[in-house]
Amino acid sequence: MIERIIKNNISILNPHLVMGYLESKNIYPTEDEAIIICNFLKENYNVLLKDNSILLNLRGNIRDNIYQGVSTIIMNLKNTYL
Repeated sequence: MIERIIKNNISILNPHLVMGYLESKNIYPTEDEAIIICNFLKENYNVLLKDNSILLNLRGNIRDNIYQGVSTIIMNLKNTYL
């Protein structure tokens, strides 16, 4: 069910939503990083739901502290909802 909700709503995700959510978790990406994260999630959400190793593709494209924060959030959300 969660997978269907994500699939039906991923298209509304945008860099400003990503930035706002991350900032609410005390993670402060640049606008460019928010764009990269947004595009990554839109392109890889279906794989990410099943395979955490896809997150490694994000590493190197954003600062390490942002990557660590994003990966921690994703893992926590997956553990809670999947």
